Amino acid sequence: MSQPPSAQVYPIFAVPMLEAMHPDSDRINSKLRSLFLQLESQGDLHRDRTSRDTLSGVFESNFFLHRRDDSEVASLFEFVDSVLRDLIAGLSGGFVQREALSLEYSMWFHVTRQGGYQGTHNHPNASWSGIYCVDAGDTDSDPNSGAVRFRDPRAGAEMFRDPANESMVFPYQVQPVQRVHKPGSLIIFPSYLYHEVFAYRGNRPRIVVAFNSWATRRSG
Repeated sequence: MSQPPSAQVYPIFAVPMLEAMHPDSDRINSKLRSLFLQLESQGDLHRDRTSRDTLSGVFESNFFLHRRDDSEVASLFEFVDSVLRDLIAGLSGGFVQREALSLEYSMWFHVTRQGGYQGTHNHPNASWSGIYCVDAGDTDSDPNSGAVRFRDPRAGAEMFRDPANESMVFPYQVQPVQRVHKPGSLIIFPSYLYHEVFAYRGNRPRIVVAFNSWATRRSG
């Protein structure tokens, strides 16, 4: 039996996630990779000093990457800021203009070597977070190597599974969403969204840049 003509399905409680490609990623990624490996080689000088029990086998830099003067870092930050402003404005339905907000950031890079992973976590004290892929590393041997899995934020959504709800199509499915990094790709998601990074199995270092952002309205 089909739905009556007056019936309508609404995607309530939807979670927005954006994926975009940097238009000049081939050029800047090569320079970013060299820069980050150089900074990593300097040991604790550029490492974030906070111990995190979700991290294993990962070099995590300090959170001020966006303040560096390197042209390739500036290019990436400009791209992230522009894409995020467009996203915020678009999701507001015109209520918020892209330049009406003062956005604050923290930004850092990860270098992950073989066996490194990050356990389930979210990003408190921010509204939007993102991950940009500089180098996905070796991905041929294991499709789950270094993949990011986002968990369903609806508490209790998986409390009961049967044929009536286990085959719903996107975006109504009740299961995690998984993304495999591609060089030059930017993923932006709400900071409350819990996610994890599977163990990396490759030999070439896997390198990503992550950020948090929060906003206030500009005065005047």
